[in-house]
Amino acid sequence: MRKIGLFLINASIVAAMPGIATAAGTYYNGNLYQNPQRYGNNGGGYYNSYGAGRGYGQQMTTVKTTTTKTTRKSVSSKNKNSSQKKQGFALDFNYIHENANWNFELDKAGSKLHYDDLVWNVISGEGALYFGDNVPMQVKVGARYGKQFGKSAMIDDDISADGMWMEIIDDEGDFRGVTGTPAISAGTSEKGKQFGFNASFGLTDLFSAGRVRFTPSVGYRYLKYELTTKDNAGLMVDVLHTDYASNCMEIGGEIQCAPYVGFVNDSGQIIGYASIEDGLSVPGGTASLDLGNTYYYEQAGTSHKYTTEWAGPYLALDMEYAMSDYNYMTGGIELGLPMYSSKGDQPYRIDWAHPTSVEDKGGLGDAYHLGLNAMWTTMISKVVGFSLGFTYDYYKVSKADAKTYLNPAYYQELYDAGYITDEEMNSYKSKGWVLDSKDEVKSVYKSMGIRAGVNVRF
Repeated sequence: MRKIGLFLINASIVAAMPGIATAAGTYYNGNLYQNPQRYGNNGGGYYNSYGAGRGYGQQMTTVKTTTTKTTRKSVSSKNKNSSQKKQGFALDFNYIHENANWNFELDKAGSKLHYDDLVWNVISGEGALYFGDNVPMQVKVGARYGKQFGKSAMIDDDISADGMWMEIIDDEGDFRGVTGTPAISAGTSEKGKQFGFNASFGLTDLFSAGRVRFTPSVGYRYLKYELTTKDNAGLMVDVLHTDYASNCMEIGGEIQCAPYVGFVNDSGQIIGYASIEDGLSVPGGTASLDLGNTYYYEQAGTSHKYTTEWAGPYLALDMEYAMSDYNYMTGGIELGLPMYSSKGDQPYRIDWAHPTSVEDKGGLGDAYHLGLNAMWTTMISKVVGFSLGFTYDYYKVSKADAKTYLNPAYYQELYDAGYITDEEMNSYKSKGWVLDSKDEVKSVYKSMGIRAGVNVRF
């Protein structure tokens, strides 16, 4: 951060030097000092290369004055690409049609969830204040609001990750096999919404390369979106694969696992298993059938609801190229370090608390944001223009911390029924009914949009 601060201070000094060296923008024409902005700007106001009467490459007008016997010429600009700096106020209004997807993974829990083919309709606006020739700086403030367009799919995947399998270790510490509950569900997401804002400070046209001008800036960006899933349906299958009982077999290189089937006695103890190779067998006595967590389910109401935020500082570099007096192109790149926060609710999970069931957080430096944009603008007058372009955003956090909020009433029922020991119950209580997992979450949100807008200069 110290280097960034030194860079901005030095850049500000460099940007201010032309104004200091020319005594506030005046020059001598042989008779008196004149302000060069008097010529060609109709008294001031917003001016840049956006087609307000001049383009890049124009030199300052050479003024000749005649005295009794001598003729003096004013000093013309040595920079062939010089033009007046931007000054005044500008407003941009845009409509963005955006395609996006969001997914996150849990490392140890072995769960993945992703929203595919999200479509947003977004309205955005940005205001910019340019301080002018003697103060080549700018301040920009923008905001956006969007609603989800149509429907998209949500997949809750607990079947493809290795973390869902639990190893079985006997009393001697020997590995005996694995057990797990592969599950997958699919639902429909609609009526989501998003909101965002940004603010930045920049050094206007700090340097140039040919006819391309560059403006560095530092700012803060905030993005929040809410997604809801309904009509979710899924399947869970309990699988047991050990050296003493297995429901899995290999056929032509394909692994097939039948559902777990067990037998329990009147005390709730498992006294036998059904395996593919050995068939069904109960070692003496009477027993009841135990199918474990093998079932199909449907959830017509809200099954998942997530509110996610990315917010933090960024550095940006904007570029501008004037093709003519009335047509120009702009582009920009942005690198940010947002903090990450996501809260989720799964109302059908009776073992979890509500309305906040899970919460994930990543601090400053845990995530990054890459933003790209390009825009072509044509001016239909000195103050109004139309623009068309695209946007791209990529947010990623790799090791966010996860919290799961448990439902105390549910675990009390299990304890009363003898399914949870005193040690387990006391452990949940001591943790405040919250399970913490460090560096558990990887989350990625990316979007690409087509943008059309109106630009107004004052």
